[in-house]
Amino acid sequence: MTEEKICEMRAKMDAIQRLDRAPSQHQIFLHLLGTGRTMTVKEISGELGMTSKATERAVAKLLEKGLIQKAPFRQSAYTCDSKQLVVAMLLAITELRERLGKRGL
Repeated sequence: MTEEKICEMRAKMDAIQRLDRAPSQHQIFLHLLGTGRTMTVKEISGELGMTSKATERAVAKLLEKGLIQKAPFRQSAYTCDSKQLVVAMLLAITELRERLGKRGL
């Protein structure tokens, strides 16, 4: 894995850890990740009981953070690539393990 890709994965993990400060983003992220579906803003807002405007803003922020992606085969729809997140989490766990090992824990 390239250094650039590793930095990208670290940024994703940092963004995920800060989602608790943004409840709408957190809820949408977990919903897309949990369902594994490709969904439009209208579908997301309907299933989560959010307004379309709040959903649009949260989706835009999640896109900006790289936590969700525009769906390639469905216009105006979004998805969450769980494979990328698993790699990012494995990287974070490995780095944590190395830091703990250096401290003798």
